[in-house]
Amino acid sequence: MSENKEKKKLPKRIIALIIAGAFVAVLGFTLLGFAIAFWVSDGTAYVWTPPYDMLPESELKAVYEKEELGDGDYELLFEQTGLTKVGIDRARQKANGWARVAAVQKSYFKQRGVKTELYAPLVCTDRLDGDSAEIIYLERGDILITSSTHFSGFRIGHSAIVTSSTGRVFQSNQVGVASGYATASEMFGNRINFMVVRIKPEYFSDSKTDDRQYRDNLDRVTSYIEQDLKDVPYSVFTGVFTKKDSLAGTSCAHMIWYGFKHFDDVNGGKFNLDLDSNGRLLVVPKNISESPYVELVQTFGFDPEKMYE
Repeated sequence: MSENKEKKKLPKRIIALIIAGAFVAVLGFTLLGFAIAFWVSDGTAYVWTPPYDMLPESELKAVYEKEELGDGDYELLFEQTGLTKVGIDRARQKANGWARVAAVQKSYFKQRGVKTELYAPLVCTDRLDGDSAEIIYLERGDILITSSTHFSGFRIGHSAIVTSSTGRVFQSNQVGVASGYATASEMFGNRINFMVVRIKPEYFSDSKTDDRQYRDNLDRVTSYIEQDLKDVPYSVFTGVFTKKDSLAGTSCAHMIWYGFKHFDDVNGGKFNLDLDSNGRLLVVPKNISESPYVELVQTFGFDPEKMYE
């Protein structure tokens, strides 16, 4: 009986081939699934524009130039421009602020097509087919976020931190390219959507009204990111195959998360900002956009009712 059982056993080589074949089949079906999702998602991107009429420039200007703006005024300005109170107040502090707001309004309502760029297998970035969108005045420490980059059917997006009011940003962008500088217009203005967010003042200073301390802290954390996170290799799997607090590699959102999280270390433990809103291993731009520590400055191309989905 035992001899018959031994004769019925499959040779180890055959078993290994069966296992290898099963693995290849599973891998093939997985890649096919990614490819199908990619083909389905490719070409479905669009630029959200308001489903209501754009007010004449003169009417909006009359609201903008009021000596004091009420909640209803800010709400109307947001509906017409995608600029929150923070963005509008920044403009009102500039001599030519209205011209920028008027340009933002036109950009917000303009109908545009989409062109898709493939820059890695199954990875695309959806860009505006035509002129770039208008971005409001940026300040050092602002964070720019877009969902325009997608892997297969997943909107992984992109993010960067603003390092100067001229629109220079610091980012970790793609495989094979270490973290470094770019411009906001180049990296975000031509995308199908973007949002500008900033850290809420009450979470980055001793009080909501202590603007000097808030600015100092934003300057210090931005400097920390520029100096300590420069030339770090890109790795989309940071937090999965390496520790989340490791700098063996980084990605766009991880770099920003790391900077603000570890700023607590260099600031004597006074502020503890974990911008990862879901606290999982991977940090992605969507997590930062949904953090309770940030507030919106401007949105373009996103449905304000849904934002990053």
